[in-house]
Amino acid sequence: MLAWRRKGEDAPGLKAPTKEKHVKRETRTQAPVEAPYVPPRQKPSAKCFHDKTVEIFEGMTVLELAKRTGASIGSLQAIMINVGEKIDSEFDPISVDVAELVAMEVGVNVRRLHSDEGAVLQPRPPVVTVMGHVDHGKTSLLDALRQTSVAAKEAGGITQHLGAFVVDMPSGASITFLDTPGHAAFSAMRARGAAVTDIVVLVVAADDGVMPQTLEAISHAKAANVPIVVAINKCDKPSADPQRVRIQLGSEGLPLEDLGGDVQVVEVSATSKIGLDKLEEALLLEAEMMDLKARIDGPAQAYVVEARLDRGRGPLATAIVKSGTLLRGQHIVVGAEWGKIRTIRDMVGRATESGRPAMPVEIEGLKGLPMAGDDITVVGSEERARMLSAGRKKKLEKNRLHKASDMTIDIPDASEEVPKRVELPIIIKADVQGTVQAVTDAVRNMNSAQVNIFPQMP
Repeated sequence: MLAWRRKGEDAPGLKAPTKEKHVKRETRTQAPVEAPYVPPRQKPSAKCFHDKTVEIFEGMTVLELAKRTGASIGSLQAIMINVGEKIDSEFDPISVDVAELVAMEVGVNVRRLHSDEGAVLQPRPPVVTVMGHVDHGKTSLLDALRQTSVAAKEAGGITQHLGAFVVDMPSGASITFLDTPGHAAFSAMRARGAAVTDIVVLVVAADDGVMPQTLEAISHAKAANVPIVVAINKCDKPSADPQRVRIQLGSEGLPLEDLGGDVQVVEVSATSKIGLDKLEEALLLEAEMMDLKARIDGPAQAYVVEARLDRGRGPLATAIVKSGTLLRGQHIVVGAEWGKIRTIRDMVGRATESGRPAMPVEIEGLKGLPMAGDDITVVGSEERARMLSAGRKKKLEKNRLHKASDMTIDIPDASEEVPKRVELPIIIKADVQGTVQAVTDAVRNMNSAQVNIFPQMP
């Protein structure tokens, strides 16, 4: 043992305990800082389909629907049993209504594809949207075309909401016109009007020239891939300069016929009724070049142009039929609402039995107020209409909750002084649904560092 003690070494297998320095802990005099609790952000699951959109059509098979949605065939068949559909094989065709119900239950968005293959197509009137800057004479021009006083009924002579009506031309042809508002707050309504139209009439005042909403109307028409016919209005005024308007439009990239392009230009005057026959010829020529045809027979495909709530008649929807025939007594689903068509009226207010392509009609009998721009789907029974409406409402609520969960809330530092935030609920009311949508979009797009907008959709 003495040998191992040389040079201060320990014997093998024996280790002396080493003395550690004792560190005195600091006594805490301040209370612990209370940090705000930040809930952990949930990671999206692998099967998150809320942003996925699939195309469905009549007669598609279960196998094809499974491939498009990414769900298994067994899960789709289980959903079909729940909705009352019995499928023996994955190769059996299903209706487009059942495909939408199943896809919504899976959690994906759908877009219906309509096919006119094998149907008899007949010529239909063109749907023309009148666009332009505020107070450039759009409504007065339509007033001159249909020989009725519309501008006088509007508040301050400015169009408040979109109207649809048919103008019978002296040549015997008919044109369906949509009158869209010209005020800046109603850009959403103008964009929706461009999405349902065949031709855009761009009204520009000869004395005022190209204005911001004129450029906005051009961009809407180009985005919708709709041909434009330019109507230079107020040409009877002493300060009118149509040539300056042509140069301005050409510099904005609009290929006018005078400059070697294909956009027709007509000089008109709504008050003096000058050039209206030339405008009619230009519209009918454009429609003839487009060769507009539609299916007359079969269920209708239509879209809502405007919706309003009448105290005596309930929810009313102004719609334009795109193809097929809309009949009184049919069960329909309009967006997330459903109903049975009780009455169909034309734009004069006369009750009619049906609505044909390019014909604006007012539908009565819906259970709720639809949104302007919604598609109208004809279904076979009340039960199917209820199921589709309930499924669409459930899907809309899911999307709303998902967007709300994605919103990040900034938690301020505890050491900083935070100004007191005042919450002010705002209720937007208007005479028609499209105006509510336009004002809501304008409020949402407010750019202000002092104001935060948190929309609460119903």
